[in-house]
Amino acid sequence: MNPVRKFLVLLTLLAVIFVAACVPAPATPAEIIAEPANTESVSEVVENTIAPDLSSLSFVDGTGKQVNLPGIPQRIVVAGKATPYVLDTLYMFPEIASKLIALEVRGFDTQAFLELVDPKVQVKTFLDLDSGPEQIAPHNPDLVILKNISLGKLGATLEEINIPVMGLNLETPEAFYADLQALGIVLGNQPRADELVAFYQSQQDMVAKMVAGLSAEEKPSVLVLQYTEDGSDVTFTVPPAAYLQTTMIQNAGANPVWLDADGGADGWIQVSLEQIAAWDPEMVFVVHYGGDSNTVAQTLMESPLWQDLQAAKTGQIYGYPADFASWDLIDPRWILGEQWLVKIIQPERAKELDLIAQVKDFYRVAFGLSDQAIEESVLPKLDELK
Repeated sequence: MNPVRKFLVLLTLLAVIFVAACVPAPATPAEIIAEPANTESVSEVVENTIAPDLSSLSFVDGTGKQVNLPGIPQRIVVAGKATPYVLDTLYMFPEIASKLIALEVRGFDTQAFLELVDPKVQVKTFLDLDSGPEQIAPHNPDLVILKNISLGKLGATLEEINIPVMGLNLETPEAFYADLQALGIVLGNQPRADELVAFYQSQQDMVAKMVAGLSAEEKPSVLVLQYTEDGSDVTFTVPPAAYLQTTMIQNAGANPVWLDADGGADGWIQVSLEQIAAWDPEMVFVVHYGGDSNTVAQTLMESPLWQDLQAAKTGQIYGYPADFASWDLIDPRWILGEQWLVKIIQPERAKELDLIAQVKDFYRVAFGLSDQAIEESVLPKLDELK
């Protein structure tokens, strides 16, 4: 090879080596995953104290629905019907305060309670009632959580545009526990779910021990009534056999007299005064979601139409307690309702049960409230317990 050609070959090799050295090495899989997927501000990232779990999630929620997610969601929306029950359940997990970005608020005291447990809730987006996909999608949620009654219409349309949806059941103690376990998975805090389930089961066990061994004669006949006003019209309805209100009465050591009115209904069943008189229960528990249940109970007790009922004669018509929500609802407070019921239905067996102490314990464990917050914001709503 002549000297000139030899020199050109050597020069070419040097150029190739130099260019190769300047080309960056291909990124490793770990480096690709670590690349930020969005443009969140530093403050948003810092506020979210739990780093995203990059592993995928696949589980069955409390409604029996299969849920598949690419990882632990960081942008959650709550919408649809019955959102107060969903929100109250979610807020038993501390992570939700930083993950909830938009919510649909229903109910009279829902917002006041949310402000108590999450002082920053006002900076979140409050959706219009009955918001659809066109209002929800712009928030770029990686999960929308609905009560099961909203899964069919709203849930289906959200999934059509590739927005993941999860449902909560909440209708029975067993369903409530399943919902807590599912939320533990989706929020990346299974220990908290286990802690909550253990707490509720311990409270249920306490009530079960109080009523253990009761004979049929020791279980009073009881009626649960929902009172509804529409102008001058008043209607009374009773819960189906499968509803939580019925289960609570049975767990508290009483005999629900209205089960023969069920007929497989999937909603509250309207009953007449004649039917109520025919049942003639020893105790009546009234709930008025549009007003004060205790006022309604007193009104019924004094009504001439009710004077022949044994419950009115013995002064045993009671209004359900309510703080930020009625204690008979499919809301985390149902356990307080069950304890209140056993205190009234089986007073001798539950005489050591201190309801004020139970309320304080519940709000400390379930929502992390301080004793001062409970004393100032919760107990003043429960004068009937004092």
